[in-house]
Amino acid sequence: MVEAQVEPPYPPDYEVRALREIATELGKKDWNYNENPCNNKSSWFTPPPPPNVPEAINNSTVTCNCSFPNGECHIDGM
Repeated sequence: MVEAQVEPPYPPDYEVRALREIATELGKKDWNYNENPCNNKSSWFTPPPPPNVPEAINNSTVTCNCSFPNGECHIDGM
């Protein structure tokens, strides 16, 4: 059996604009704004380190809450 994975919806434009402003302020250049920041993959997600390796200081993971009515997603952490 093959399960279809549904891509979460994009967060509102004003939230993505805020991410751009934060990235500019921090000098961050590796976020890809053509990808959904709520998909937990790609440039928006810093994978956990392997066992016995310290956590990265520059963790860039963006987290979203997609449990709002109508399936809306909102950025809730970075």
